[in-house]
Amino acid sequence: MLMHHRVSDVGRQYSFIGALGACAVAAFALSPTKAIGDSSHDPKPADSIAARVQLASYVPEPVPAPSLTERDLAPPPGVLEALATVLEDYDDMARSAALAVNAALARIVATPHAPAVEARPMHGWLSHAYNSQRRNRVVAMRVSNTEQLAQVFQAHDYSLDHARRGQPIPALQIDRVPGDLAAMKDGNERKWLFIKALLPIVLEVNERILAERIELLRLRDIAASGRELSIAERLWLADLAERYGADPSNIAEMLQRVDIVPPSMAIAQAGVESGWGTSYAARVGNSLFGQIQVSGRHSVDVPWKAGPAMPQPFANVSESVEAYFLNLNSHFAYASFRVDRAQQRAQGTQPDGYRLIGQLLRYSQLGAQYINYVRNIIRENQLSDFDSARLSPS
Repeated sequence: MLMHHRVSDVGRQYSFIGALGACAVAAFALSPTKAIGDSSHDPKPADSIAARVQLASYVPEPVPAPSLTERDLAPPPGVLEALATVLEDYDDMARSAALAVNAALARIVATPHAPAVEARPMHGWLSHAYNSQRRNRVVAMRVSNTEQLAQVFQAHDYSLDHARRGQPIPALQIDRVPGDLAAMKDGNERKWLFIKALLPIVLEVNERILAERIELLRLRDIAASGRELSIAERLWLADLAERYGADPSNIAEMLQRVDIVPPSMAIAQAGVESGWGTSYAARVGNSLFGQIQVSGRHSVDVPWKAGPAMPQPFANVSESVEAYFLNLNSHFAYASFRVDRAQQRAQGTQPDGYRLIGQLLRYSQLGAQYINYVRNIIRENQLSDFDSARLSPS
């Protein structure tokens, strides 16, 4: 049986370490200090968490006799050493986690046709390795018009034909939809420029989700083997579950939520909801998927007033894609979408956007009419070809 601690249990387990940490801080604060400007006894910079804790017991020479108050408040013998040992173990877990996520990312990049995956870079205890690699791969672009955008694509030899054939494409990311996109006279050219700009962003967000899914599968296998998850693993699991609105003790249910959205489906819906990037909300607020505010405020500076039912603005296109993915992966209205996707996984097939869009009857008030329209977009533009697209590893 899978046994996990809830967040409150993890907090209680951390209380002991927290108490030890408090002792360490108190000892450091009460240690006799040298005069300002005297660097003769400066310790070397710490290379790990444990090394920093050991600084708490460092006492420069000469050492004045401690007062009675200092002696009374000093931590018991062995406390600092015990805390250093605990944190050394945590350092080892963090290094192991970094190696694990690097290996997972290598599998993603090396696997042909692997679908490319917290508005934001990945966070939590697996974040450092992924975000470091992400910075080396993603090419962030600021373009003011469609002409500049087309020139950037040409400079990077980026072609949608390459994506259709399963060849890797560069991880180019525009910060916003070009303001003059609506002014393009050729509607077909405008549509394909929008698709070309959006596809790498969709693939990169999917890669981040897939990296989290691989780690989640690893934790599921560990729990199934009977070994208890470490504190760091349980904290990561609790953080992921909170983000997706899931129960951290139910990994099977979490796996239904932590999964990709087929690019064909995402691109088609963005095209329908934003008029292929020409709507005012898309051009001014990067709102591509018709999402509305659920509260009366927003943090992005846009011309329209904040309030319920108003378009939800985003700081950049990537945040808009991430919010759309999280909406499908967490909202109760799209539970059937997640079940259908999980069934396709169980059958050994990749999630099919043309099929899955049929589960989004509640995405629009048009219901079945909306589904048919989006499916026509996917079929007529052969967007399903992009479900096997992948990003270049560098």
